[in-house]
Amino acid sequence: MNILIAEDEPHIEKLLVSCVQEVAPAAAVYTTGRSSEALNIAHNQAIDLFILDIQLEDYKGTQLAHELRSMERYSYTPIVFATALANEELTAYRQIKCYSFLIKPFTKEEVINVMRDTVRYSQHLALEERQTPKMLRIEQKSYIFEYEQDHIVYIESFGKHLELHVKSAKEGDIRSDRISGLSLKKMTEMLSDDTFVQCHKSYIINSSYISKIDKSEGLVELTGVREAIPIGNKFRDALISRGSV
Repeated sequence: MNILIAEDEPHIEKLLVSCVQEVAPAAAVYTTGRSSEALNIAHNQAIDLFILDIQLEDYKGTQLAHELRSMERYSYTPIVFATALANEELTAYRQIKCYSFLIKPFTKEEVINVMRDTVRYSQHLALEERQTPKMLRIEQKSYIFEYEQDHIVYIESFGKHLELHVKSAKEGDIRSDRISGLSLKKMTEMLSDDTFVQCHKSYIINSSYISKIDKSEGLVELTGVREAIPIGNKFRDALISRGSV
């Protein structure tokens, strides 16, 4: 699991991290006191559980939660709020669909009880996702495209349109579909599978198809794709550190 804690009080952050490590010792924990940085982490990592303080350094955790909910991959991801503002509770449940609430000052026992329940719920969601193929649905003026995300090998940007290179389930060859009106940034938000990674300003690749990364030439080779795909300097470290190969 990947768990993101957005809390600007160091002693509370330390308590929350300690409780998470006790309940889910194998989880990767990301921490920050700023909403903007939390949003950036959520874009670059697949987060399974959010713990958000409502009063953060730059802007409110409730606004951050709205921004997270607007991303398709986080439409139903569990969110736990930690706050001293009890009057925010109803808004959080109704508008943001948060999973639980911790009212400050809270005890370690209270945090652990909430964490155990929320982690079990998150694991249940993950099990359901593994049993059902993840689909990508794209609406165009005259057509609706639907893809199993596992079959998308890479996505290429050409000005105002994208090309999706998709592996055929039967023949095993790769076809290309042209999609208009979407940016790579928007496509990244629509893809709910964390195997997708941007390797260049013009390319998103499915890391499960990586066969070779040439660090000296700045190229990545994908299974079934003839031409190597360039790696942009901005994306190089993130791609290599994924440990895909």
